[in-house]
Amino acid sequence: MIFPPGVNPEEVCELIDGFLLIGGDDYRCGIASGGSPPERFVEVLPRRESADLMWANWLLESNLPVLGICGGLQILCLAAGGSLYGDIESEVSSDLCHRVVEKGRLPIHKLEWLGELQDCPAANSFEVNSSHHQSVNSPPDGWKTLAATSDGIIEAICDADERCVGIQWHPELMPEEPLGRAIVQRFVEQAKEMREASLA
Repeated sequence: MIFPPGVNPEEVCELIDGFLLIGGDDYRCGIASGGSPPERFVEVLPRRESADLMWANWLLESNLPVLGICGGLQILCLAAGGSLYGDIESEVSSDLCHRVVEKGRLPIHKLEWLGELQDCPAANSFEVNSSHHQSVNSPPDGWKTLAATSDGIIEAICDADERCVGIQWHPELMPEEPLGRAIVQRFVEQAKEMREASLA
């Protein structure tokens, strides 16, 4: 099911077994207080930003499995009290390409997976796609970093209970990539377990 802006969690909570926060453009709430948007800032529609933030805050207090992809990771981070880099290229010294520079072609880079998420691969290097110019700067208190690139950019985080997981790349565009596939499958299995428990 897809919930557009205007749908409140309380209205549909009995229908939900897990929640996917999708990617998109940039969140203004990710800009430091009093700061100006970076040059590459493309503002997400304000109505959607308000809805995404509402959902993220509600999900953090729920018991549902949650997966955030790209912007979904970023809104989870912000709602839980973390912070973002407004623009990687102007704030971080890096020789990696994280954003799309050639239309229609996502760059690929390596990340180091720390192997600290249950039911997912052991620590190893994986190659994933990349389509973002913002990223997690400081994870929320109590959250752990699951993956990062060689330039220090955080690529995945989760809460202490491993219920809320966020990843920066797009596994839906790399269905054969093993790490993303495992994380998505884990999320699907958790949602199935939640559904079965509700029917018991």
